[in-house]
Amino acid sequence: MEIRPKLDLPKSSLERWIDVASWIFVMLGFVLALNSYSDLPDLIPHHFNAAGEADRYGSKEIIFLMPIIAFVTVAGMMFMTRFPHKFNYLNTITPENAAFEYQRMRVLLRVTYLLVSLLMLTLTWNLIQSTQDHTAKLGAEFWVLIALIMIAPWLILLFWKKKPA
Repeated sequence: MEIRPKLDLPKSSLERWIDVASWIFVMLGFVLALNSYSDLPDLIPHHFNAAGEADRYGSKEIIFLMPIIAFVTVAGMMFMTRFPHKFNYLNTITPENAAFEYQRMRVLLRVTYLLVSLLMLTLTWNLIQSTQDHTAKLGAEFWVLIALIMIAPWLILLFWKKKPA
């Protein structure tokens, strides 16, 4: 088993900004759900097909599911960023490259949970909007966020290279 250095790396300003933005998105999701709950009909869409159209309906309490998922995702992944020496890496971790690889992976996780928290906020918004205009359809922003969640981590891994010393 490979022994990796355990480093106590301070958060970069980018990492702090992502953390704050993620928590803002989580809190906005809860605020949005709480503010609209009393105005929602008893049945709201809670599942959408591949075309983005509602194909299942359920109780309005489902509106709190997305903010809860966002909270658990951000809290869990933020906790995981404390242990970058436990992650899987494309490169062999050495004392020379550990700090760079650990920071890159921490940013990758943070970008992922930022996008997931934004996705859950968008879903909460879309559910509320669909009950008001009776469209029951996901907006284009949902599909853009899904694509970003799948592509952004790979872009970070492939293109964020260590600058030559």
